Amino acid sequence: MLLPVAFAGVLTVQHVPLIAGEAANSGGGIIFNDPLLFRLIARAFKIDLENAQANSFYLAAWFGALVTALNLVPVGQLDGGHGTFAVFGRAAHQWIGRAMFVAVVAISILGWVWHHSPAWFVFILLLAVMLRVHHPQPEQMEPIGWSRIIVGIITLIVFVLCFLPFPITIT
Repeated sequence: MLLPVAFAGVLTVQHVPLIAGEAANSGGGIIFNDPLLFRLIARAFKIDLENAQANSFYLAAWFGALVTALNLVPVGQLDGGHGTFAVFGRAAHQWIGRAMFVAVVAISILGWVWHHSPAWFVFILLLAVMLRVHHPQPEQMEPIGWSRIIVGIITLIVFVLCFLPFPITIT
């Protein structure tokens, strides 16, 4: 459902011409940084997202991409955690989850310093809780097979297209 809304959002953005000095004197605001999916759509249709005003389709798709990316983080009971557990097993699932937690802490600090954004700090608390809840062990693990490997690769691609290390910038 995200793809048609993302296309509608990017294809219908309104371009806002900047008046000289307006950007510097505009005061504070929130800038929604574009995920790779939006940038690829804009590039394919030769649309400049830099001087564009977001519309309701764009914002709905932006939040949808953010929630999708958060759900695909390979930690605990999130969908990304289930996939990591299925592909790599319990021990790798725990190590990958810890590595992702450290990465999110680093992203949070850099996001605060570079973008004045506290966006990831709440997610650190969620991941800390998720790391303490162990993934249930299934009674038996089946071999994965090629069709499931392809689904895993597509899921990884979706994560990369939707993930934003710095989703917002506060000016």
